[in-house]
Amino acid sequence: MKGKNHILTAFLLFLSVTMFAQTRRAFVIGIGQQKDASWAKINGDKDVPYVLQMLQNAEYTDVRTLVNEQATKAGIVFAFKKLTAKCKTGDIVYVQFSGHGQLVTDVNGDEQDGWDEAWIPYDAYLKYGKKDKGEKHLIDDEINVLLTGIRNKIGDSGKLLVVVDACHSGDSSRGDEDEVIRGVKDEFIIPIKKKGKSVKAPERWQTLSACKDFQLNQEMKTPKVGKLTYALYMTAQKGKVSLTEIESMMSAYRGRLPQTPVLTGEINKYNISDFLR
Repeated sequence: MKGKNHILTAFLLFLSVTMFAQTRRAFVIGIGQQKDASWAKINGDKDVPYVLQMLQNAEYTDVRTLVNEQATKAGIVFAFKKLTAKCKTGDIVYVQFSGHGQLVTDVNGDEQDGWDEAWIPYDAYLKYGKKDKGEKHLIDDEINVLLTGIRNKIGDSGKLLVVVDACHSGDSSRGDEDEVIRGVKDEFIIPIKKKGKSVKAPERWQTLSACKDFQLNQEMKTPKVGKLTYALYMTAQKGKVSLTEIESMMSAYRGRLPQTPVLTGEINKYNISDFLR
């Protein structure tokens, strides 16, 4: 009888560990060139090796990357759905987008300022036209749906961090001879007669952004990578990953204008360090 109890206890312990085991998964997008030559050249693709090294050091076992021409909108959405399908309760998930950002006309009316924020896939165009009427941009409403799918799979015990080394304002050209800006001053204007109206969905994860809404996202001059990516990489190497340490590191490499990282969403539920050490 006693032996049977031991076996049952061991089985229940095994079942408990199996059900709630945390797998570290990541999806990294890095874009440094676009199908539309109107976009300014940036170095989002060069962020990827730095991020992969961080993730390897933090023992991530399921990592997917899309770089340059791989990172079409369809490719990004497909990869998100594959990641969601694999996620389990309690998983730790890291998502990063390094590339251009742009403001796009808010069609469904959930933005007070009338603009959606968009990640720019490889095949998105700078201006509205026959080749892109907005369907190739990955707007924040769509991103929210994709991330909510992951959140629902990993549950309350899971952790989800989204790193955005991009911005939605700035220059469509270099700030100076050596300075590269990941953002454009040109909005993507979709001609619509009347906007719909909807409620903005909640942010059920943490988002670490490279700068405040009104600031420019300036790349590092040496090495030519995103400033937020480099700060994450360096602080992770030192074992001091926090918003304060990241901001301090970015300030040390300040360009012609200040750039302040921002953390939003479920900021009181877990720490950035939970993902990178």
